[in-house]
Amino acid sequence: MRVLLFVLLFVISIIGNAQTSIKMDKQLDGTYKISCKINGAPMKMLFDTGASVVSISKSTAMYLYSNELIDENDFIGIAKVKIANGDITDNMIIRLKDVEIGGLHLKNVEAVVTSSLNAPLLLGQSVISKLGKITLNGNILIIHSSNSQSLSKEERDKIDNRLRMLRANRITDKEANFEILDIVKKIEESGELNEYELFCKLVSESNINNNDEALVDAKKWLERYSLETDSVDLKMRTIYVSARANILSEKGDKELGMKHLKRCSSYFEKDSLARFYWLELPNLYFEYEKYKGDGYPTTIYIAKSTINHLLKAEGLSVKDINNNMCLDHDIKLHFAFMSFIYYQHFNWINEKNNSPWDSNQDKTIKLWYILAAKLGYPQAIDFCKQSNMDYKRKLTRKELEFIGFD
Repeated sequence: MRVLLFVLLFVISIIGNAQTSIKMDKQLDGTYKISCKINGAPMKMLFDTGASVVSISKSTAMYLYSNELIDENDFIGIAKVKIANGDITDNMIIRLKDVEIGGLHLKNVEAVVTSSLNAPLLLGQSVISKLGKITLNGNILIIHSSNSQSLSKEERDKIDNRLRMLRANRITDKEANFEILDIVKKIEESGELNEYELFCKLVSESNINNNDEALVDAKKWLERYSLETDSVDLKMRTIYVSARANILSEKGDKELGMKHLKRCSSYFEKDSLARFYWLELPNLYFEYEKYKGDGYPTTIYIAKSTINHLLKAEGLSVKDINNNMCLDHDIKLHFAFMSFIYYQHFNWINEKNNSPWDSNQDKTIKLWYILAAKLGYPQAIDFCKQSNMDYKRKLTRKELEFIGFD
C-alpha cells in the first residue's frame, strides 16, 4: 500500500449550483470552527487555510471506529508528517466516506489521524481549494456558484462610492431606495455582498415598506454579523428594522418584534437625530396593541411622548400650535394620529364594558381634534365642522392641561 504524504484524492459531489453561506463559530483565539458531519456524525472542524490537509485526532478516529462509521476498509496507509517542533512522525491515513458542510457533500475525503489524542479537527487547503471560489466575510464562509462573476476593482469602487453617498446624504425617497436595491443586487450577483451592503439593502426594503423581504434580510444580518460588527449604530438600526418588519409583516413574529423594539429604544431615545425612530414609534405600538386586542394605552403614552420630542427638536411647544403656528407635515400627522388612537381606545373600553361614552372621553377627543384641525389636517377640520366646534379658537390653559400639556 502506497505511503501518502500530504496528498488527498477524493471525489467532490456538490449538490446544487447556488451560492452557499455557512456561519462559523469564532473562538477566543480568533480562529473559526465550522459545523460539519463526518460519515453522519456531527463534528466541528477548525477552518484553517494554513493547514495542508484534513486531520483528525486519535480520539475522533476511535469514536468513528467504535460507532462503525469507519472500518478496516477505510484504512489507506501511513504517512510521514512533520509536526510543529520539526520532528517527523508516522500518521495513519484513513478515508472519510462523506464530509457534509453546510449541506454540501464531499465524498471519499482522505484524512490524517494525528498522533495527539485530542488534537482539533482541521479543515485544510486540500478541501478548501476544491470548494472553488470562497469569500470569508467575518464569521461567514461564502461558497460561490460556478457562474458568479466577480466585479473588477474599478467597478467595485464605483458601486461602493455611490452606495455610501446615497446613505450618507440620508436620502429616503423611493427612487433613491430603489437605486440602492439595484446596486446591492449587482453586488449579490457577484457573490461579494458584505456587512454594510446587506445593511443598506434591508434598510431600503424597510423604507419602501417591503416588510417581508426586510424580515428575511434583517434576520440574515443579525445571524451573520451581530456578534462581529464594530458598529453599534449599524447593529441598533438593524434591530430596529427587524422590529418594524416583524410587527408590520403578516409573516412576522410580533412578540419578537416588540422585544427588538424595546432593545433598541434606549439607544435611539438618546439620539435626537433619529427622526425615523420617533416618527414610526407610535404606529408600531399601535399595530402591536391591535394584535394583542387589549386597547391602546401604551400607544397613547408613546404618541404623546413622541409629540413632545418632535416639538422640542423643532424648538416649539404646544402653545405655538395653539397660536395657529404652522408645523411640518410629520408633526401634524402625529396630532391627527392622537385623535384617532384616543377614539379607538375609548371605543374599545366602552364596547368591552358595554357602556356609553362619558363626558371626559368626549372632551378628550374633541380637544385633540381641535388641535389637529388647527394644524390643517382635513379630516379633523371636517369633524370639527360636523360637530359645530370652532377649531380656530385658542384652547384655554385648563383645556391643554386636561389633555396632558403643561
